[in-house]
Amino acid sequence: MSIITRRGALAGLTAGALVTLASRAVAQPLKIDNAAAMGGVTNVVVGSFVVAFLTDRTDRARAGGGLLGGGFGGRSTARSALEGVSDAEFQRATDAAYTSLLEQLAAGGYQVGDRAPVEAAFRQANAQPLENGMERDVILARDSRAKAKVFAPTQIGGAVWLAREVLGQISAPGFSGNRSAIGISMGGTQFARAAGQAVVNAFYIVDFASAETYGGWFRNSSAVNVQAGLAIVPEASKVYVYAPNGRVPTYTPREPIAVGGDFGTFGDTTTGGQRAAELATNVIGALGGIGTNRTRRYAMQADPVRWEAGVAELTTAASARIVQALREGR
Repeated sequence: MSIITRRGALAGLTAGALVTLASRAVAQPLKIDNAAAMGGVTNVVVGSFVVAFLTDRTDRARAGGGLLGGGFGGRSTARSALEGVSDAEFQRATDAAYTSLLEQLAAGGYQVGDRAPVEAAFRQANAQPLENGMERDVILARDSRAKAKVFAPTQIGGAVWLAREVLGQISAPGFSGNRSAIGISMGGTQFARAAGQAVVNAFYIVDFASAETYGGWFRNSSAVNVQAGLAIVPEASKVYVYAPNGRVPTYTPREPIAVGGDFGTFGDTTTGGQRAAELATNVIGALGGIGTNRTRRYAMQADPVRWEAGVAELTTAASARIVQALREGR
């Protein structure tokens, strides 16, 4: 037996409540490695800044049915899509997030240097920017996969493809992408040592929904519960820094950094034909003693203005928490 449910869009919140939630998000714990490498460092430059916006995600849960079920207790699948957001709106949200990071670094007492020299170091090491808006595959969890559109700020140009520190979470675009990833690591490390400036690199994955799954080998049923919301995906999102001493401090959210708000409408878009086909599969499965499989399709129809405001709150909260950790390590 399988069950799929979803909760509607979050209730609207006042601006004050959003600030409170953002502040609460700032308090979420980070996994921090090599923090001491930033001790005494006040000169920084932003090397790369990349935001991957999830546009489509698939979440699955499976029940095994125990020893008597033979591993066929039922599978639930939820397919969710983000709709109503254009590439121009993704780009504006990325630009605002980048500006916020620069402002917070300056407010935290860091001297933020010109990007041109580190960009030249990246190019010399074969790190080439790629086109904004490209679609990549993202691994969220064992049974959760997604597609994302990847953007860098307008001030930087194309996305300087992600360094080795984050590969494995998002698919690289072939040989050129892998070469670029190696180049950003080599160029960033060499520049930091030569210039005495720490090279700060940020990679955020912005989600539009969350999914809770239920199942397992000894379960007779499975379920996927999908809920709308905006969040920075934990573990995969991170800020990594090439320090002048050659070490690489990393700052990774352990839990989702999220903000609440009414960003659009979230609903079941499974068609009548899809439901009829699904019912036939369930009946046949039940007669065969195999269990049932169910698939539901949902869409987050975003209100672009409210969505952009929510992403701004979200990325500001994430950057504030990470800059705070940088300062504490200093």
